[in-house]
Amino acid sequence: MKKSFKKFCSLALAVVMTASTLAGCGGSKSETSESSAGSAAAESTTAGSGDTQAAATGGDGVLDIGYNQMVESLTPFRGNTLRNAPFMTQLYESLAVVNEIREMEPLVAKSWKTDDDGFTYNIEIWDRVSDSAGNKIDASDIVWFMQESMKRALKPVFAKVESVEQTGDYTLTVKMKSNIVGTFESLLRDTYAISKKAFEASPDEFGASLVSTSPYMITEYTANSKLSFEKRSDYWQDEANMPKCVRPSVKKLSYHCITESSQMAIALETGIVDMVIALDPSSVKQFADNKDYTVELADGSQGYQMFFSGADTSVVANNVKLRQAICYSIDENGLITGLLQGYGTPMYDVCPPMFNGFNQKWMEEDYYNYNVDKAKQLLADSGYNGEPISILTTSNTLSQRMAQMLQSYLMAIGIKVELKIVDMALYTSIRLDGTQYDIVLNTIGGTFLSDHWSIRYDPAAYKTGDATSRHDNTLAELLYKTWTPSGYTEENIDAVHKYIKDNAIAYGMFNPQTIVVIRKDAGLEKEVLEYQGYIAPASSTFTNY
Repeated sequence: MKKSFKKFCSLALAVVMTASTLAGCGGSKSETSESSAGSAAAESTTAGSGDTQAAATGGDGVLDIGYNQMVESLTPFRGNTLRNAPFMTQLYESLAVVNEIREMEPLVAKSWKTDDDGFTYNIEIWDRVSDSAGNKIDASDIVWFMQESMKRALKPVFAKVESVEQTGDYTLTVKMKSNIVGTFESLLRDTYAISKKAFEASPDEFGASLVSTSPYMITEYTANSKLSFEKRSDYWQDEANMPKCVRPSVKKLSYHCITESSQMAIALETGIVDMVIALDPSSVKQFADNKDYTVELADGSQGYQMFFSGADTSVVANNVKLRQAICYSIDENGLITGLLQGYGTPMYDVCPPMFNGFNQKWMEEDYYNYNVDKAKQLLADSGYNGEPISILTTSNTLSQRMAQMLQSYLMAIGIKVELKIVDMALYTSIRLDGTQYDIVLNTIGGTFLSDHWSIRYDPAAYKTGDATSRHDNTLAELLYKTWTPSGYTEENIDAVHKYIKDNAIAYGMFNPQTIVVIRKDAGLEKEVLEYQGYIAPASSTFTNY
C-alpha cells in the first residue's frame, strides 16, 4: 500500500531526531520509520522448466557476482557515481547504513544526537574500531575524513557542513550549515572510517590498494574489471551488533564487471558467475524458462533521467520551449518496451515514487506524455535552427541503446543529435560540467526528494553551479524552503516539483526494475536485502559459500 504524504512527513521529522544504537536490521522499529521502500522488496519468481543442467560453480569457494560497473580506483574520496553499487559496503565502512526498509542504522557510529533541530549533531563512535592493518580508528580520523572531503568537494553533501570538531577520543561534533531534511543522514552514509596515518602513507591515496575497517579484505583488484574480497578473521565488531544488511556471511566473493549484456548472460550460463545483479532485460527470458535459475525482480529505486545543461554555451540552457519539445518527443512506454522488455514503469517526476516526499497526485498530471504534434509545435516556437544537440552517456549496453532511441525520437521531430558515448572514467570526470554536453543521461539514487535536489539543482553545490553548471537562484530559493523539518511540506515540495517540470530542467523517463538472476547450484539459503530492494550478496547465506 502507498503511504500518505502525512506519513512521509512524519518520517522526515523522525529521522532528524536522536538515533540510538540498534542490534541489527531485525530489531524493533518506530512507527514513523517505515518508508515506501517496503514496496521494493524483491519479488522472487522461480523458473519453471528447462532441460539444461547448470554445472556446479561452488568448487573454488568464491561467490562470483556479475555487475555492469566497477570502480576505477579504490580511493575513499570519490564522487557520487557508484555510491549505491553492491560492493561499496564491502569496500568501506560508513558511520551508518540504510537498511532494507530505508531506516538509518549505526555501524561505525555508536549513536548520534541533535538538540537544536538538526543544525548540530554530537556523534559517538565505537571505541574498538580498527582496520585490516591494525590501525585503531578514533574520532580524529573521522574528523580528518570529513574535513578532507569538504576540501576536495567531490560529494555535495560535504558542502553542507559548516564545521566538524573532535570533542573526545571517540566523540565529535558536526555543525551543519542548514538543517536540510535527509542531509545529515547522507553525511553518515558518506563518511568512511579510514585511518589518516594509513592513507597518508599510501603512495597513490589507496588508488590500487586499500586499507579499511570493512569486515572484508581485498584480495584482487583490476580497475574497471574485477574486485575480490575475503572475510577478515580480525574484524573489530561483534557481528551480532551489525545491521543485517552489511553483516558478513560469505567468506569469499568476487565482483566481475561485464558491460556487454550477451557476455553477462554467457558468464551466468557457463558458471563464470553465480549470480547477476541488474541483468539486462533482453537476457531474462532464457533464465526465466530454466529450472536451474531463480529470477528476482525489485522495484527500481532510482529511475533514469535526462538533465539539461545549464551552461550558457549550451543551445538548450536558455530555451525552455526547446527543452519542453524534447521531453514531449520521447515515448516513455516505447523506451520501457524497447530497452527493458516491459520490466519498468513510466516516471511522473525526476525521482521515482519510493522517494520520501513523492506526492501521489503527480501520477495524474500530464508529465510530458508522449505527444509528437505538441513537440513539433514547441520546437517551431523555440526558434531552433538545426544546431546539433549532444547527449552524454556511458558505454554500458543499456545506456548506449537508450541514447540511440532518444536520438531517433528527437530526429523524428527535426532535431539534429550527436551522441557522446564514453567510458565510466571519462563520464565521471565531465558529467558535472554543463559545457561538455547539452543533455546528460543519469540515474540518481537517494532517500528523500531533498537529498536528490541538493545533489542536482543547488547552484552552490559545485564550483561551476549545480550538477549541470546552472545558476538558477529562483529554483534555489524554492529548494531552500524545503530544507528544514518544518519546511518539508506538501506545498513547498509541490512547488519544487512544478518548477522543475514546467521549466523542463530535468525529465524522469522510466524506472527499470532491478533483475537479479541466481544459479540454483549456488545454494541460496537465506536472502538478505539491501535498501534498494535487491539481494545483498555478502550478507546472504549460501550452502556453497
